[in-house]
Amino acid sequence: MKENSIRRAVREGRAALGTGLKEFATRGVPRIIESSGFDYCMIDMEHGAFDLETIADLAAWFAATEVSPIVRIHKAFRHLIPGILDQGIMGIQISGVDNAEEARAIVHEAKYPPIGNRGISQMGPHTDYKGYGDRFHTEYSPWANDNIIICPSIESLQGLENVDAIAAVEGIDMIAYGHSDLSAQLGIHLQLDHPKFKKVVRTIADTCKKHGKLARGSAETEAQIEEYWKLGCKVLNLPGTDTSTYRDGLKARADRAHARLKSIGVPTR
Repeated sequence: MKENSIRRAVREGRAALGTGLKEFATRGVPRIIESSGFDYCMIDMEHGAFDLETIADLAAWFAATEVSPIVRIHKAFRHLIPGILDQGIMGIQISGVDNAEEARAIVHEAKYPPIGNRGISQMGPHTDYKGYGDRFHTEYSPWANDNIIICPSIESLQGLENVDAIAAVEGIDMIAYGHSDLSAQLGIHLQLDHPKFKKVVRTIADTCKKHGKLARGSAETEAQIEEYWKLGCKVLNLPGTDTSTYRDGLKARADRAHARLKSIGVPTR
């Protein structure tokens, strides 16, 4: 079985760099993401329109790369976790986790016994279509429990208040935060260089270090990439998703064309 690319990067002493998808789901996208230098990809099932069949397709296409796919869902849909993981997805990010009880309920769905109670399905994409039989709990389950990353996202003041208890839950592997929602809750929406928000990131990173969990930072600038790494965020989600990346690239090309044509007197939009 393939090692989770986030686990591999951390084991090798590297930063694990991630990007996101919420619009495009074609077979070439995973290879493009890999060739661009990313370690993992967060597939947004919370704000995007992906269904389970699309998730299964993406999981299969990512399996042909070294990039691990992570699916983002809201906590209200935690019942979908086993089915998503059975498609070969390598991690789940769960938005809006507010307390340890919610974290334990997520672990219950996502981890096999003795940590959780994820239902057993043999010979699927998650096992690379191998059958383990009565060796499932001695060979596959321990690998899956260690390798598949379960990541609550802190997005409220209540979640921030309870982050220590959330990080202490067995089976939680990484803590993220929703920088837009959380900064809005703090009254400083998207003012990510505000001292109040910097303190929050530091608190989450220190709490993860205390409990031996990974911290994921969402960096919007190059300076934040460096800052969050120094704080202990070994996993870094880089700015934007497929939509903003595609639009920015197209706009840059269009702007150059408009400018050149206007320089010779040709009207454009």
